[in-house]
Amino acid sequence: MPDMDRRNFIKGSCGLCVAMSSGLLLGAILESCHTALKVVKATAQNNIITVPLDSFKESNFQLLRVSNYDYDIALQKAANGTYSALVLRCTHAGEPVRHTGDTFYCSAHGSRFSATGAVITGPAEEPLKELATRTDAANVYITLSV
Repeated sequence: MPDMDRRNFIKGSCGLCVAMSSGLLLGAILESCHTALKVVKATAQNNIITVPLDSFKESNFQLLRVSNYDYDIALQKAANGTYSALVLRCTHAGEPVRHTGDTFYCSAHGSRFSATGAVITGPAEEPLKELATRTDAANVYITLSV
């Protein structure tokens, strides 16, 4: 009978450890999917997106969701005042990429990209696609390509 109690204790303890580990892992996964960034809805006219420069007063990063465009766009202002726009589409299998702090991550196969779009971790081998940008006194313009 004492062996049975010990066996049940071990089973129960292991089950509790697994349940707690699963909960912590799930929490970590959900946290990595969470983004505190505001998604800016945008439209393109003649394949050009216009973003006001004053929208960068609070942050040097804008996540754009463009109507009739399959992927989000990360628009970033560099320290030197230039702008870059990255298509958040994994270059490995074409899956959406998410902004995760200072990097971009594809949950389909684990590719990770730097803030500039360079591959950090494969299986992707090509950097994220960068779109042409130009500015004037009031706006930054992004040229969409198909």
